[in-house]
Amino acid sequence: MVNNNVNRVIEDRNGNIWFATNNGISRWDRENNKWDTFLHNKLDDAQAFLSLCEDNDGNIWAGTYSSGIYILNGKTGRQMNHFNPEETSSGSPCKFIFDIFKDGQGDIWIGGIESNVLCYLTKEKRFQSYPKLPVNSFHELTSGKVLGTCSHGLLLFDKNSGKVKKMLDGYIVLDCAILNNEIWIATAGDGLLKYNIETNEIKQYTTKSGILSNYINSIIYSNGNLILGTENGLCKYNIADNSVYTYPSIFSFSKLSYNTSARCGLKSGEFVWGTNNGAIIFDPTTFFNTKLKGKIYFQDINISGRSIREIPEMMTEPIDELDSIKLNYDQNVFSLELLPIGISVSRCKFSWKMEGIDLDWSIPTSLRTVTYTNLPDGQFTFKVRMYDNSFTQIIDERFIHIHIVPPFWRTWWFLLITIVGIVLIVLVLINFYIKHLKQIHAEDKIRFFTNMAHDIRTSLTLINAPIEELNKERNLSESGHYYLNLATEQSDRLTFVATQLLDIQKVDIGKGQLFLTMTDIVKLVRLRIMMFETSARKNQIELVFSTDQESYSTAIDEIKMEKVVDNLLSNAIKYSLSGGKVEVRLNCMEKEWILCVKDYGLGISENAQKKLFREFYRGDNAVNSRMVGSGIGLLLTKNYVSMHQGQISIESKEHVGSLFKIVVPYKIVDQSDCIIADETPTEAQETLATPTIIVEDPNAETQDQQKKKWHLMLVEDNSDLQGFMKHAFQKQYIISTASNGKEAWEMIEKGAPDLVISDIMMPVMDGFEFCRLMKSTFTTSHIPIILLTSLSEKTHELEGLGLGADDYITKPFDMKLLEQRILSIVRNREVVKNRILKFSGKAIESYEPILTNEQNDQFVKRAIEVVQKNMDNSEFGKDDFAKEMFVSTSLLYKKLKSLTGQSPVDFIRTMRINHGMELLRTGKYSITEISEACGFSSATYFGTVFKKHFGKAPSDMFDK
Repeated sequence: MVNNNVNRVIEDRNGNIWFATNNGISRWDRENNKWDTFLHNKLDDAQAFLSLCEDNDGNIWAGTYSSGIYILNGKTGRQMNHFNPEETSSGSPCKFIFDIFKDGQGDIWIGGIESNVLCYLTKEKRFQSYPKLPVNSFHELTSGKVLGTCSHGLLLFDKNSGKVKKMLDGYIVLDCAILNNEIWIATAGDGLLKYNIETNEIKQYTTKSGILSNYINSIIYSNGNLILGTENGLCKYNIADNSVYTYPSIFSFSKLSYNTSARCGLKSGEFVWGTNNGAIIFDPTTFFNTKLKGKIYFQDINISGRSIREIPEMMTEPIDELDSIKLNYDQNVFSLELLPIGISVSRCKFSWKMEGIDLDWSIPTSLRTVTYTNLPDGQFTFKVRMYDNSFTQIIDERFIHIHIVPPFWRTWWFLLITIVGIVLIVLVLINFYIKHLKQIHAEDKIRFFTNMAHDIRTSLTLINAPIEELNKERNLSESGHYYLNLATEQSDRLTFVATQLLDIQKVDIGKGQLFLTMTDIVKLVRLRIMMFETSARKNQIELVFSTDQESYSTAIDEIKMEKVVDNLLSNAIKYSLSGGKVEVRLNCMEKEWILCVKDYGLGISENAQKKLFREFYRGDNAVNSRMVGSGIGLLLTKNYVSMHQGQISIESKEHVGSLFKIVVPYKIVDQSDCIIADETPTEAQETLATPTIIVEDPNAETQDQQKKKWHLMLVEDNSDLQGFMKHAFQKQYIISTASNGKEAWEMIEKGAPDLVISDIMMPVMDGFEFCRLMKSTFTTSHIPIILLTSLSEKTHELEGLGLGADDYITKPFDMKLLEQRILSIVRNREVVKNRILKFSGKAIESYEPILTNEQNDQFVKRAIEVVQKNMDNSEFGKDDFAKEMFVSTSLLYKKLKSLTGQSPVDFIRTMRINHGMELLRTGKYSITEISEACGFSSATYFGTVFKKHFGKAPSDMFDK
């Protein structure tokens, strides 16, 4: 043979066998054992031949890789023609010929890659062309219908109609065998397929079924069996029982790779197979199954990664003779190495089962190492079987018993201890739950007092406001002033208690926040002492203050620290004896500062000291028995000190006195990073983006007259407070009232007010949600809003201002303060209006934001831009203005009137007059040119309007 790589084999009519190889063609005269070689060592043309076919005339068609088709004389081997289908009438290229096939009618089918499929009609002596498809081999299904295997499925060519049908898709098909209505298909990677032509049903058989490889290159039928040529050798598949037989390693063809469609059935009943190492001829009837013999040998046992040979106490006998093994609970990784004796490794497979763990036997595999991890304690039996490749014969079976000793925590005595422990834990949890319920009860009380504090502060507003009004009366008697002062003092005290209740609730639920500022702690303590000097003198108590520094600035929350100092001083004075003294000592060091407050009064018992910083606890002494208190002052003090990362301690003896000591670390913060309540803007809506200083207006009386025209909406759920505010403001404003945010919003949709005063804590819709709704809605975003609340924490204030509120006032409030805040908003809006009207011809993009509310700012800028664009258009009016602003004329009127105080017509006229003034000041234009540039119909009309607005004629400006 000229070359060992045989790509195709055929037998001619004379009994000669032809071989297509990678270097020409060989012909074997088997009867005379004579070899002939053709077309080998052709350097100018392709040497690799992939297909062979004998036509009706006995000529041999030989397809090549890249050189088309050669036609040889079947008797002499003489080259009759070198035929390249590129030159056919079909015009289709066909250099790479993978298969040439003669059907039952004697027509020649030619297929390959990069070319159309061709059928040479011998009677008509012409080619019939089909679409370009990568065909590997042809097989006749019925007369006139030919199957083609290709790289993407199975094709059906109809010679009569010239059409191609795809029968199977998604597989790389290399060869097939047709048996009645079933097609057995050899694939590359998907094993063996059985395709039913009538039902289109597909069954798959792979290496799991015993086949040597999933890459099957050739297939041929023989007496109820399919002989499969794979990349790993030859095997026989029994169609009846689905068994697979592979041939012993002593056969020379068991290790060969069989080429695609390189198989041929001879007239003698023998088969010829082309391989990567020559060709094989054998008689399939000589294939028979022999009963294999062999034995499973236990080569090694590994326990948790260590060979049993390294554990002497387990090596009581040779590994292969072990039938049982005992392991500790931590030796739960079991691995067994198997070795077949008396049989080739390639001819057997192993299956195993761990009784007690596995439900079924494992799928037979060629793996020879079995591993189980995380084996639980208990008794197990490991069984292993050795099968032949067809899985029909169990060659050998063995077992080994495994006993894994349980750990101590699975013993009876440990379980008993565990049960006792669980019972104890349950008791502890029950005790914890009881304490938790008590804590919840305490929190409920705190929430109750918080809600009460809110109601108290609302009521205090109604108390303080009338007191302030009475204080303005000049005809009160001396006793009247005394009673009023007494009422004011008690009102302030009640306000302080309500504030404490709110503060303790915020700290208790973890919502208290520090607002650190650099503060002189020496000055702060000295000022707080001065606040208590009057109270101390009344009780004949001397306050003594000493410090080692005249000034000491550190980062603290000033308000919270004031409450800490006030509480310590108040308690020291309250529990001191008349004629005694209270010593306050402040030591300021590099890393910390220490404040000590010492009194010489009643003192505190050791038992009471343990409960001193609990909520609602008050010491049992003579002072507390006659004075009412909440018992939360020291708890609040401790929490505030802890928030500063400080500590508070007490030293006390009964009838001697007490010493409270707080230690707070020194801190420095950047002022730009601090949240400073006193600097929080209180007018965040319709004010200029740059700071504006509000001064007394000399036309205050005129403004008061304008102010009376304003429409105020009061949104308050407390009917008494609502009625009081309505009574207080009804002389200056038009008043409307609502009980919650939803009711107020419904009223606003019918008619918008000029200013809204709203409570925060309300049913249905609270003040925050109401404010957010107003400021996010275009038609109401310009309306100023003032929020009222009893929530005094700065975070709530910042939240309200962040939503766009113009101001934020804490209950109880001074009515005069509220009136001044309203007046301030009115004046600021007048400033804004005047500033807006000064824009004329300048580019609006060059200015800072006019209004802090983004929607209003964009609206005003858009209005100025629209008027500037139409400055010289004398026909531009309110309808055109509304159209370009994308709003209705009524909404345009309301928004402009609210933001600028002018109607759309007045706004356009004012912008034009201001622009005219700017042009006059340049001195470059005549009055006529300016009037046209400003959109006036005539110079006369421009002069009239100009004089009315500025008080001077345009010509007077030229004189200047």
